[in-house]
Amino acid sequence: MSTAQFRPTPGRTASGRTPDGQPLTIRNCPLHVDATITGIRLDARHRFRMLELGLRVGTTVRVTQRSNAGGRVVARGAERIALDGATANSIMLDLAVANA
Repeated sequence: MSTAQFRPTPGRTASGRTPDGQPLTIRNCPLHVDATITGIRLDARHRFRMLELGLRVGTTVRVTQRSNAGGRVVARGAERIALDGATANSIMLDLAVANA
C-alpha cells in the first residue's frame, strides 16, 4: 500500500494528529470517542469497498474494540464494521470535527 497517492484534506487541524504528531487513524484512535473520517489512503478498489460499507469522508465513527493483530471494530450508527490493521491504519480521522 503506497501513501504516495494520498493527498491530505485541506484545512485538517492539529486534532487530526496523535500527541506525538503522527496522523490520527482508526488504528491509533482512542476507544469510545467519536471521530470524523477525513481521508482514506487506499487504492481505488479498496476505497470503493469502504464506500460500500458506509465509511466515507465526513462520516462519524467510533472505535469500539481492538485486536492483538492491529484490527479494529468501528461503530457507524448501529452498525459494527471489523477492519484489519492495515486498513485501519489507512483511514484518517479528526476528533475536533466530530465533537464540534
